[in-house]
Amino acid sequence: MNANSMEIAGWIGCLFFLAAGWNQVERFFDRRTQRGERREIQPQPLAVAKFDQPVTETLCQTRRREVSNEAVRLDHEVAGLRRDRRSDVAELQQKISKVDREVGELRASIEWNNQQLTRIDAKLDRVIERHNP
Repeated sequence: MNANSMEIAGWIGCLFFLAAGWNQVERFFDRRTQRGERREIQPQPLAVAKFDQPVTETLCQTRRREVSNEAVRLDHEVAGLRRDRRSDVAELQQKISKVDREVGELRASIEWNNQQLTRIDAKLDRVIERHNP
């Protein structure tokens, strides 16, 4: 780089730092004189908001009856679902008991068959020993 380009770069750097410094000085004076940006506080503490008219007593009673009727209906529905579930569980337990009995009977039958096969095998061994002296 030659001396001219270095001088130009130096001047540009000085201008940049001068503008940044000026910006900081202005901010300082704005803060000192409290001329800063306007800030809006939410919610406004002194703002008067419109409100709905109070609810009448009859409307409260009507809604209370509606809610209690809905609660009773839901209780009946839940009770019906519980009865259905209990009957389904009882039916399922009967089926499981039946399968358990049948499996037990099959196990006993298999055990009896195994015993029979063991006896037949023993008899066959004796018959074979008699024929082959």
